[in-house]
Amino acid sequence: MTELSRLDSEWVALNAIRGLTKIATKGDARKSTYDTALELGGELYPELLGPDASILRRERESDTAKEYRQRAGLKSIRNGVLVTAGELITEDIDDLKDLLGVAKQEKHEKAKVDQLKRRLSVLVDAEKEINPIPHTENQLIFRDALSVERIVPAIRSGKAYRDFELPDGNILRVRVLHPDKPEHITGADIIYERHSPNEESVRIVAVQYKIWDKKTMYLSEERMQTQLDRLKGFTCDKAICQQASIENPYRFPCCAGFLRPTDKLQRPDQSFLSSGEHLPICRINECKTVGPRGAEVLEYSKMRDISLSSEMFEQLFNKAKIGSRLLSYDELETFYEEHQVSGGDDRVIIYAQEFSDRRSNSIDHED
Repeated sequence: MTELSRLDSEWVALNAIRGLTKIATKGDARKSTYDTALELGGELYPELLGPDASILRRERESDTAKEYRQRAGLKSIRNGVLVTAGELITEDIDDLKDLLGVAKQEKHEKAKVDQLKRRLSVLVDAEKEINPIPHTENQLIFRDALSVERIVPAIRSGKAYRDFELPDGNILRVRVLHPDKPEHITGADIIYERHSPNEESVRIVAVQYKIWDKKTMYLSEERMQTQLDRLKGFTCDKAICQQASIENPYRFPCCAGFLRPTDKLQRPDQSFLSSGEHLPICRINECKTVGPRGAEVLEYSKMRDISLSSEMFEQLFNKAKIGSRLLSYDELETFYEEHQVSGGDDRVIIYAQEFSDRRSNSIDHED
């Protein structure tokens, strides 16, 4: 597996998780940064975005942390045994502490050990990067929540999930379905549900993240077309996009499936930045063109008048202006019985359910 393909896998998954955080935090920019998304991604999918696996994480480390990782790698080769960066930096930290202890006993002037104190501070910070402590509630964007007993229909009942408490007191239940091997990822989906458990109703939206290059995406590739067809079948071809009566005269049509092209990251140390256009799946055909060799192409210039910006998308979904029509739980359960979404192909699927934390005595039949 090349580093570039691994980079693509991490980048598309990171953008999808950031999309999740932006919806869940109601667009709060302070709580939906790439760094916070990377921390959450490491918790939800450690094989791809965890501290010991992620290329993006390593490149965002300090120069000191990188130095010790390089030293450990070369010493392992030279000595013929595994030497870890954590071991090396811990030894140097202990040595500096001993020296500073000597200085304190000898009552040396502060100026004589100022460089050692500065170096110790740098090493202590780097050691936290190399040997990250388990996340506390304050380190993650969302705090862990106790399991909430709710009858909430799900795509994959019985599968492991994790509950988080959102800033507004709601609960976010997240499942991550993914290929067996992280390098298989070519795209990522968010399926986001906003529930009203007491009314047993829900709205749903599904977003597929795919990498494009220079604002251009080729649609003719078989795997790409299969994934788009699957999303269309999951949303547009079902009744969730049909509105029997006008619920709100000021809302958009009940479109629940969107394609979210993601700018390609050229280098792992590149600044994280990706434009966030969301194009309804049902509008792709009218935006695509035919390239020089007969390939179907989607370009930003052809979709910008139809697509929604990332900020607009999040605001409209949170205001119930886009997304599916209001579905009853019976409808949702029937819908999921017909469409079992699998994470066993080459997409990572982030399945999120948001609901009120009003406790009930009912037993969650998912557990």
